Amino acid sequence: MNARQVSYRLIVCAIILYSATVTASQYADYSRRPLSEMLEVYSKFEASFQAGSNYNVGAAAALMANIGQKGGREVLPFLTEKSFDPETHELIRSAAAEAYVDIASVEECIEFMRKAFGINDDEGYWRSRLTPLFLEKMEAAIANRSVPDETMERLLSLLMAHTQTTSYSREASWVDDFLVKHCYGYRMSEQRLSLWSRILDEDKENELKRKNYLPIREAIEAIPPRKRTDLRKRFPDLPPLPDDAPARSSMKVALAIIAGVVALAVCAVAAWLAVRRRRVRETPRC
Repeated sequence: MNARQVSYRLIVCAIILYSATVTASQYADYSRRPLSEMLEVYSKFEASFQAGSNYNVGAAAALMANIGQKGGREVLPFLTEKSFDPETHELIRSAAAEAYVDIASVEECIEFMRKAFGINDDEGYWRSRLTPLFLEKMEAAIANRSVPDETMERLLSLLMAHTQTTSYSREASWVDDFLVKHCYGYRMSEQRLSLWSRILDEDKENELKRKNYLPIREAIEAIPPRKRTDLRKRFPDLPPLPDDAPARSSMKVALAIIAGVVALAVCAVAAWLAVRRRRVRETPRC
């Protein structure tokens, strides 16, 4: 864990502890209140945040979790809105997202996380509890044989795509463990090599990362490239690999073909004219 992550977590803990101290008397009452009253209390918190006060962030996050428990599927739209509202504090956003994943179906969770994985305004640290919760729910569903093959492919495609973009090493490790267990061919794939090479190269001085993840990279590098798995054949939406030659767009290819055909036609016409001129010169005059 680098200095920035340590500082981030210390600040978060301080906010939570302070909020808990100020509003501790309210926490026990949340679960006993009707949903309408909970939403009213949250709207008051939100008004104070908009006015510039953040001292009740921890209390609002706790209230958000209770709203999810009390409201069930009825509050999924509300939880979605708060999860992705850029004006909402990340602690509350995370609590709303966790409540959503806890309530929603497997299919709904997959589409929800597709959007959640795209929010990296703090390198994805806000998902530090959300992603493990999501993966635990997927593990349980797989163990219960309640995930159809088509849904499983969407899940694996989502996680594979995330490994090619995330820079948050802890989250990458959680996803990596899941894919090693459930995605055939991933363990020794080009995509796994790309994931850990990128994370190691972005923070070369981090000894903990090198200790944990360098052996993974070295194990895959030891395999001849022709024997590694390229999962783009299974998941065609995955991005190009770093060592790929720059791909030429279909338009550029088409233009190149047209230019080649035109050049050949010009050469043919020039050759025909040259032969014709030679024949004219060689024709005897009367």
